[in-house]
Amino acid sequence: MAAAASAESKNLSEFARLSGVVWEPGATFRDIAARPRWWPPLVIVIALSLVFSATFTERGGWEHFFRQQMETNKQMQNMSADQRQQALAVQIRVGPYFAYGGAIIGFPLFALAAAGIFLFLFRTLLGAELSFKQVLAICCYSFVPLVFSTLMVLAVLLLKDPEQFDLQNPILTNIGAFLDSASTSKWLYSLAASVDLFSLWVMVLMATGLAAAARKISWSTSFMCVLGTWSVYVLLKVGGAAISG
Repeated sequence: MAAAASAESKNLSEFARLSGVVWEPGATFRDIAARPRWWPPLVIVIALSLVFSATFTERGGWEHFFRQQMETNKQMQNMSADQRQQALAVQIRVGPYFAYGGAIIGFPLFALAAAGIFLFLFRTLLGAELSFKQVLAICCYSFVPLVFSTLMVLAVLLLKDPEQFDLQNPILTNIGAFLDSASTSKWLYSLAASVDLFSLWVMVLMATGLAAAARKISWSTSFMCVLGTWSVYVLLKVGGAAISG
């Protein structure tokens, strides 16, 4: 099967792969499955995330962000003014390191976890003949929409006053952006924020890539598998938000 996929693929360059994921995902993912390389899109996404985090830090965005978080945190509201100021100072100091760590460590871990889950589901439940390297490459190339979303967010950050920049919803691509985070319950806000255009795009690409690599599995079956996995993730996230308050 790998030999057949190699013969049918176009032996695309890396630039052609990155652009082909957007314009011709089916043929591009067949080429990716034939010669799986996972690192190029991941490096680009991580690099852009680091640029955004550095720009956000340089423009003093962390103080505004953590002050907003304090306004909706009941535990913080019960502190004295001095305690809140001390907590704010610590958050401002460590916030950038968490952002950099999330970019460098978080994205690779998420890709590895997603690849492991989808490999198990597709091989065990659907009988697809896939390798971990193929699924990992498909997951990483499915992150290409994050390049566009990060560039959009970076543009908004540079154009807006830092005091008016909303780190949680910088661009209006999810339902949560139209809700008031202060008055909306956390679980509902988390659910609304999860319904995002770029998340849907990533899922569509993952379904397309997995169907193209598995070959005998339809796109609709692949998409339902991806959508079901994402739904479980969202339910866990919403449940965590409900427990926290």
